[in-house]
Amino acid sequence: METTVISGFLLILLAGGCSGTFALPFKHNSLWKWENNWFIWSIIALLVAPWIMAFISIPDLGSVYAHESDTVLLVAFFGLLWGIGAILFGKGIDYLGVSLSLPIMQGLINVVGTLMPVILRDPSELLTPTGLKLLTGTVIILAGIIFFAIAGHNRDSKSRQTHSETPIKKNFRKGLIICLLAGIFGPMINFAFVYGAPLQEKAVATGASSLYAANVIWSIALSAGFIINLLECIRLFGKNQSWKTYRHRTTGGLIMASLAGVLWYLSIMFYGMGGSFMGVLGASVGWATMQSTAIIAGNVAGLASGEWKGATRYAIRMMVIGLVCLIGGVVVIAL
Repeated sequence: METTVISGFLLILLAGGCSGTFALPFKHNSLWKWENNWFIWSIIALLVAPWIMAFISIPDLGSVYAHESDTVLLVAFFGLLWGIGAILFGKGIDYLGVSLSLPIMQGLINVVGTLMPVILRDPSELLTPTGLKLLTGTVIILAGIIFFAIAGHNRDSKSRQTHSETPIKKNFRKGLIICLLAGIFGPMINFAFVYGAPLQEKAVATGASSLYAANVIWSIALSAGFIINLLECIRLFGKNQSWKTYRHRTTGGLIMASLAGVLWYLSIMFYGMGGSFMGVLGASVGWATMQSTAIIAGNVAGLASGEWKGATRYAIRMMVIGLVCLIGGVVVIAL
């Protein structure tokens, strides 16, 4: 494996680690509602950080956008779809619960984000040795997600029995549709990366480093996604009157929510940097690797923070099998 590919792979592993753990700071904001955290997170992750990095790393940023105005609109469109997917992701969990919704959404996000860029570019690539490895690795990763879902379902069932919690009772069909849409819209940020290639090329032509050229994409795509997230936060502020939370206990909460935003943006920035090293299949190989690493990192962080405390041996065993499958799938794709 070439040095540049190894470097790209390591950066994408780092991206997955950031993506899987970015929400940990929210645990320190237990007195804040979701929209209080998400509003601050959105400002940092989707506006402030992307534009700071774009201005720092892309010379003559305005001329790049002016020269590729059609591409800018396409990237913004995919960003809007991703923003919708981000909101639907949370709604899917609300309707079907974590153990049922996550495998549906994460499975679709992985498959659509990994395979569709290849299919749209040239379906025959899937029949090449590299394409077959990609397919095989994706199937193994999906198996891992299923094992994680079984583990999560067992853990949650045990928790409900222990705490006498009322199970979620909502319209299953509506919840399933929401999860399917979340799984389809979720990887649209990767489509922005793929179809934003002309922006990267123009940025490099104007003097930007190829390592940081993807920053020209993220500033547009994430700003578009911010619009959707902002509207949802405003809706919830009005519904729950939760904007009043910012009147007190603000400093610590702002720091934690901002830290979550920085961590998440680092994940997408490292993904763009890693993808630039990995050639034409970078968006597919990189996406599968990042998503799988994020699941692994998130569950390891959950173990460390006590989320699996009291889980049955069966749940732990299923989680370990899922972990092995995810790692195995990433190894197959990376070889």
